[in-house]
Amino acid sequence: MSFASVFPLRALLVAAATCFTVAGAAAQASLPWTPTPYERHALQLLADEAGLPLPLSHWPLPRRAVLSAIDQLPGSLPAHLQAARDTVAAGLERAQRGSASLTVRNTDEALAGFGEDGTPGSHATLRSPALEGPWLAAQLGVRAGRATAPWDSGTEWRLDGSALVAEAAGWQLQAWSRQAWWGPGWQSSLVLSQNTAPMLGIGLQRGSASRSESPWLSWAGPWNFEFFIAQTDAAHRPADPILIGNRLTLKPLPGLEIGFTRMVQWGGEGRDQSLRSLLRVLGGRGTNDGDTSFSGSDPGNALAGFDLRASCPTGWRCAGYVQAMGEDEAGYLPSKFLALWGLEGWSADGRHRWFGEYAETGCRMPVGKPAEKGCAYRNYAYADGYTHGGRWMGAAVGPDSRLLTLGWLDAERRTSLRLHAGRVGQRMGELGSPRDARADGRLLGLAASTEWQWGAATVTPELSWLRVNTDGGHQTQARIGATVTVPLDKLLAF
Repeated sequence: MSFASVFPLRALLVAAATCFTVAGAAAQASLPWTPTPYERHALQLLADEAGLPLPLSHWPLPRRAVLSAIDQLPGSLPAHLQAARDTVAAGLERAQRGSASLTVRNTDEALAGFGEDGTPGSHATLRSPALEGPWLAAQLGVRAGRATAPWDSGTEWRLDGSALVAEAAGWQLQAWSRQAWWGPGWQSSLVLSQNTAPMLGIGLQRGSASRSESPWLSWAGPWNFEFFIAQTDAAHRPADPILIGNRLTLKPLPGLEIGFTRMVQWGGEGRDQSLRSLLRVLGGRGTNDGDTSFSGSDPGNALAGFDLRASCPTGWRCAGYVQAMGEDEAGYLPSKFLALWGLEGWSADGRHRWFGEYAETGCRMPVGKPAEKGCAYRNYAYADGYTHGGRWMGAAVGPDSRLLTLGWLDAERRTSLRLHAGRVGQRMGELGSPRDARADGRLLGLAASTEWQWGAATVTPELSWLRVNTDGGHQTQARIGATVTVPLDKLLAF
């Protein structure tokens, strides 16, 4: 897996630099926030029916960027939209408070979707209340539990959910340990999903998502940009490469959202980690299409592409979305695309959302040609492929796979159900052999979860069942578990 194109990094950096100078209005330091699936449903409802000026395919966003967009909505909304606004406000307030949670579940795999923790096994987490001042914000999170990397069977401690943010001229300088979701999908993201443990990283993100005041850039509508550098965990040479990511998300029309993404694996043990190599990979200079004859000069390995979501015509409660990520380069543009397509709709009262989503993680271009095996999420220089801690950073179904998902969520009862069908090409969830007959085969599955209040505690049971019909027989993964979360102030008062 490699990529020689300068697209879209150079365009993104030029746009970001321009916007930094013309739209760098002061903002308060704000911690990153990712909604639950039900809070994301509420935000999407407000965007589609009330014109919420906020891109929703890029998470996390600064909390104050979400608050600012919510404050721009009309004071009086229909009942179902007011309920959606209340749901988002409650989620933002809950994120500010400290909490303690305990997750008890087995170690089987599951196809994690948006807002879910894909890592198997039990764990306990503790998160402090948020501290936010004019220029600095901080929150500390600690997680103890089963090691998430498949080669480690011990217990590990991590700083999951921790963040330190400083504000500078409308931008947020960030250090964090977190997960992310980049793309419009509900089941899969081809580039950054929640299938892995959080990464430790530093980055720069716009502090708001408001429209630029520049007459040259106001056409882009609400927008956000993020650039980060994170440490990944790999067992093979090169061990522990760096992940460099950048994303520009635009909303030029109320019903249209567009995202451009570039992700690069760089460095690691035994690789060139000089400043010259870093500058070359940032500029897209010297990268190639995977030919090992260029291995001496190839500074890194990248994945780049675009996504968009478009609402149906007025009066239709539906939308369509697509994500395409190129593994290689042809003529200085991405090629050999992984692709995701989806349709979603929602009920008139805002209670229900349905979606159908199809992801194909084999390299192909144009669509319709046979997929190229061993291309997706793989690279000659990075033996562990596009992984962190041995788990796929993109779609949880893994490379060379096809996955059709039909999903439903009930926002009032906080219940969701998903049905899966498709074919696993290598191994779900974690890194496997490119031709493992024990993991490759036709897939059927389902996933369900619900949520209820038990006093001050929130209880979230989960169930996932997956069956893969392989040449070596039937392989079944059945994950059963529950998470109990209690506000820290309630726990301390107990």
